[in-house]
Amino acid sequence: MKVRVFNIGGITQEYSLELEKGVTSYEAPNAYGKTSLVRSLISLLTSSIKAEDLLNVFADSGYVEAELDNKLYYRRIKRIRNGLGEEKNLIMDDDRALLLTYFSPENRLVTQILSGDGNVEWFISTTSKINEIKAKKEELQKLLTAEINARDELQKKYNNIREIQAKIRAIDEEIDKLEKERESSSNIVAKTTYTITLTRQNKINEILNKIKVKKDELANLEFALKKIEEEIQNKESKVSPDIKTQLEKEMEEINEKLKLKTNDRSELEIELKVLERVLEEVNESDRHHLDTCNVCGSKVDPSIWKERAEIISRELRDKTSLLDSLRNDIIGLQKRKEEIDLRLKELQTLENEIAKLKAKKEELINRIGSVKFQIDDLERQRRETEERFSKSESLSGAIATNDDSASILKRIEELRKKREEYEYELQLLGIPSSILEELKEKEEHIEQLQKKVDELQVEYIRRLTKAREEFNRIANQLLKRFEFDMDAEIDGNYRLIVKRKGAIIDIKKLSSSERTTLALILVLSALRAYFKTPYFIIDESAMTFDQKRFNRLLEYLTEIADYVIVTRSSENTEIKTLPPKQIELSS
Repeated sequence: MKVRVFNIGGITQEYSLELEKGVTSYEAPNAYGKTSLVRSLISLLTSSIKAEDLLNVFADSGYVEAELDNKLYYRRIKRIRNGLGEEKNLIMDDDRALLLTYFSPENRLVTQILSGDGNVEWFISTTSKINEIKAKKEELQKLLTAEINARDELQKKYNNIREIQAKIRAIDEEIDKLEKERESSSNIVAKTTYTITLTRQNKINEILNKIKVKKDELANLEFALKKIEEEIQNKESKVSPDIKTQLEKEMEEINEKLKLKTNDRSELEIELKVLERVLEEVNESDRHHLDTCNVCGSKVDPSIWKERAEIISRELRDKTSLLDSLRNDIIGLQKRKEEIDLRLKELQTLENEIAKLKAKKEELINRIGSVKFQIDDLERQRRETEERFSKSESLSGAIATNDDSASILKRIEELRKKREEYEYELQLLGIPSSILEELKEKEEHIEQLQKKVDELQVEYIRRLTKAREEFNRIANQLLKRFEFDMDAEIDGNYRLIVKRKGAIIDIKKLSSSERTTLALILVLSALRAYFKTPYFIIDESAMTFDQKRFNRLLEYLTEIADYVIVTRSSENTEIKTLPPKQIELSS
């Protein structure tokens, strides 16, 4: 694997190296760029390391490239007017890389285990992605519940339709029976009277029902229009060009302040490193009672070294305090920047929603005009029908009917009116065949969702079980391999349990070497089960192993990753690729 780095972190000159598969020892003095190189390599595995965290604060451009298996992966960053631009082709993009590819004292899991905290639920959930499955299952469960409720409502509607249809059939049967009775007891004149009256009334009732349906539709449309106008007015009151302009201006000011304070922070960090180095030189001179300054070569009274050390220490404290203040200012500015960005997005969303509402308003206005025209036309038809049939009233009034015929006619009219009411209810409820089809689709969707929920539940339990079993298996295998006289497991509450000769031991009472080993075993079990990385980086300062155990660890790591990189502090700079047994730990 060939690696090239330029203007990333503290690496300000083009730096390249070639790594062979196996174990590589990278030795260099402090502040020589080891951390920058490590972050560069990890940044090719996850975009959670941002461009602004990589590019040197004084540089206009920089890059990290890795040629692996004849493929080129890279992150190329350029400083542009309003921020940073980046081209990238990552080996992978997985946030877990921060936890699982760099084992160092800064690793969150190492810090936690060393503090004696055995609750590793977050680590198991993050590395095995159990939380993602659980969240997805809960989301699908909500959809499933909503679909079941919708299905039940459709079923209720369909049952109502069937009930109304049964009532209409009963009315039709009764009307047929009454018609036969009336025909048998009435004469031709009564039949003529009934026909004229029934035809007139049916025609008028039909028109009146249509008018009622259209007026109800008009009322609903006008109500919807009023609601949309109120919603538009409400949203427009929240969107002001002045507010947006002010926010954008504030965003520019914050970006400028961030740039200045970031530069100030970088300068302070450099000054602190210089002061720390000078303080080391002064303390070293004081310990050896030197009478010559190693920095400038001038003669110095040995008694003045302590005074110089105190002056430099005070300056270090002052600058450290100033650096902390700058960092807090940067965090505050970044938080405000996020708030403004969220607010600008909200304003843009409101503007989009207002545009959609206005389009819907225009559509409603057109529909209202169309319905009003239909109502006017139906009113005209009603008036013409009433006028036409009123001319025949004298004839129908002259025709007499007997009491039985009049009673039957009245009952038939009542039944027909009731039937019209039921038919209107049916119109509102919808077509039975369409509802049945929709019910079928709902049932199929519910079945699909239920199947997915069940599959996710099975996968959720499987991963939980696998995570624990994998750790328990690898943990005790490695503890024996590293010759630790203890056993470890994860219990049902995701807590790390350590036993020695069958007795549970408080993690805080373990040695730092044993606690570091437990953290490492957690990382290795996650790597074995869930994560494939091309390289694994281990900071020697995180390990408190003796030479024998450390060699066994390196041998094991070569089974997991093609490239194992060990970083260590040294007065000299050296990169060497060796079998694990040939790498010696520094004192």
